[in-house]
Amino acid sequence: MFSDLFHRQNFPIWISSALILAVGSYLACSASGTKSGSSWWAPGHSVPPRALKFQRTFGSPGSGPGQFLNPQGISVDPEGNIYVADTGNHRVQKFDSAGRLIEEIGGFGWGEGRFNRPTGLSAREGLNIYVVDSQNRRVQRFDRYLNFLSSIPPSTEEEEPLAFGFLRDIEMAPTGELYVSDEENEQVLILTSFGELERSFGGFTSAADRLRTPAGLTIGRGSAVFVADTGNDRIARYDAFGSFLGSIGQGLLKGPKGVATDGQGYLYVADTGHDRICVFSSQGELLFSLGAAGTGYGSFHSPIDLAVSGTDLLCVLDSGNGRVQIFQIVRRAETEGL
Repeated sequence: MFSDLFHRQNFPIWISSALILAVGSYLACSASGTKSGSSWWAPGHSVPPRALKFQRTFGSPGSGPGQFLNPQGISVDPEGNIYVADTGNHRVQKFDSAGRLIEEIGGFGWGEGRFNRPTGLSAREGLNIYVVDSQNRRVQRFDRYLNFLSSIPPSTEEEEPLAFGFLRDIEMAPTGELYVSDEENEQVLILTSFGELERSFGGFTSAADRLRTPAGLTIGRGSAVFVADTGNDRIARYDAFGSFLGSIGQGLLKGPKGVATDGQGYLYVADTGHDRICVFSSQGELLFSLGAAGTGYGSFHSPIDLAVSGTDLLCVLDSGNGRVQIFQIVRRAETEGL
């Protein structure tokens, strides 16, 4: 297992929600839920997002530097650098906040720093970059310069290997624990900071909280765990120990595969089957959605994952279009009076 303790730090978790105001250069979003001008928001409380304003895009379909082939995962580090699991090209690419390629690592294979369809990653901790090496049934850990550090399970015959299925995504909790979605065994694994299996939840023996083809996951305020429960067309919510807390988006979502939160408790969902992004309140109320099938800015083709950068940017991995789209999260205070 890992011989060194990982650096632990509390990171702001970002989330958002409210109605949409499509004005001027703002992208039109379909409003739903709380009425504009209601008194539930007051200065000093969380400020809900009102719209997503397109900022820029980068990437194109292909196998060259800065291009993507069926990418499945995206994450942002504390400095704003963007990491993409370029699944079809068996590599991870790192970009700066403007979308300029910094470096890449990978290529098809089984050795250290090689991948067989990487599908998810987590860079939020900053010092360690965790990559789900799906078809190799492992997680690889790199430093922020993408130098290989270790793997889970370890590449040693001296230790009993963990029985992983085909993994999908990973997130690190503020406490240092790792939450990993196991798509094949339809469960979420909780690993210690040393890479040891602590517990699992949502698997075949579960009832209402049973997951079906879980994909992306994130950790929100209060250590709540949100899982894109793709096969059940919902976001499943659990506490830090794996106790089921309820569902979000049932009847609204179709095959969601990505989920992210912000520091104010709002939830962003890649509603993959509907080619759109949905924004929910912390109570699970749909506030607005953005997008439809297409190739233009603010349109998507199988949006598959997303990540919040800082407090006001949302990075969307538009997988079918082979690109990343970046939006400003416009909150109520910024649109008042427009």
